[in-house]
Amino acid sequence: MIRLVRDRERRRQFARNFGATLLNCLLEDGEFIALACFALLLAIPLCMVGIVVYHLAFDPYAAEVASRRDILSINPDKWFPRS
Repeated sequence: MIRLVRDRERRRQFARNFGATLLNCLLEDGEFIALACFALLLAIPLCMVGIVVYHLAFDPYAAEVASRRDILSINPDKWFPRS
C-alpha cells in the first residue's frame, strides 16, 4: 500500500515537472504565444461553422433538416404577416 502511494506521488510529481518544463520551453521563444492565439482565432470559428453545416445539411434525419432550413427561409410573408 505504501509503495502504491509513493508511485502515485512520483507519477504526479513527474507529470507536474514535465508539464512545467514543456511550458517553459514553449514560452522561451515569444513566437509560440502569437501562433497559439492565431490558431485559436481560426480554429474556434471554423469549428462552429462546421457544426452548423453538419446540423443543417448532413444530419441523418431529413425531416428535421427540412424544417430547419424552412426556419431559415427569407420569405417576407413569414416575418411580416399581411392581413
